[in-house]
Amino acid sequence: MDPNHVPFEELPITNRFMFALVFSHKHIAKPFLEAILGIKIFDLQEPEPEKSTETSPFNKGVRYDVFVKELGSDGEITRVFDIEMQMEDTHDLPKRTRYYQALCDSEALNKGESYHNLKEQYIIFICPDDIFKQGRAVYKFMNLEKEHPEHELGDLCYKNFYIFNKYRDVAEKSVKEYLEYFATNKATSKGTKDIELQRQWYLSDSETRKRYMTWQQELDDLVYDERQRTKAAEKRANEAETRADAEKSRADKYEKILKEHGLL
Repeated sequence: MDPNHVPFEELPITNRFMFALVFSHKHIAKPFLEAILGIKIFDLQEPEPEKSTETSPFNKGVRYDVFVKELGSDGEITRVFDIEMQMEDTHDLPKRTRYYQALCDSEALNKGESYHNLKEQYIIFICPDDIFKQGRAVYKFMNLEKEHPEHELGDLCYKNFYIFNKYRDVAEKSVKEYLEYFATNKATSKGTKDIELQRQWYLSDSETRKRYMTWQQELDDLVYDERQRTKAAEKRANEAETRADAEKSRADKYEKILKEHGLL
């Protein structure tokens, strides 16, 4: 296990394991979503922490940090939210949102069901640093017509990025309070104090500690497996390059013989 892992007793809310646990509670997720998106939510299903999904054994699956559905007054699903805490810029987050959207939509409709039944969808990434390098704290993306951007595509899919280290640049107080908490661990509002209280409860719970150790071991195993796959791929590439060099050497030698005998 990596000795640089944060001790369990000090896990910040920005740790993906802790974030998923804390935000899997409706009383945490609902006010957070209402604040950062500027919407009113009637009710939520219990959020699903670390929800896994894949379309087939041969396709890449994903594990959402927190996946939650909004319910209307009649109990029907009206909107879906994927909330991700992403501490590292992996340089693939925009394409990852594309894939997350695709997988989410693939599970949303039954065979023969109308596309009209696809719900409004929000993919939310919370990051420490400005991955877009434009100097803003909040980025909100939607599909617009290129020549006339005032025209929306109307696919009801929105991808938002919140850069919490730039919380000082946020004008909306309710949004700023959450981002400041992620950046400093200082709870200054009811919403962030509720998060901190839930975090402290988990830190004091022995079962959560056991779950964290299991989660961390699984993560270590995944990292090891990925490194092994990378090494294997590099080895195959090197072997292919060696074979190509050998083929070129033989071709050059054959060409030289032909030239020496005046056959070329």
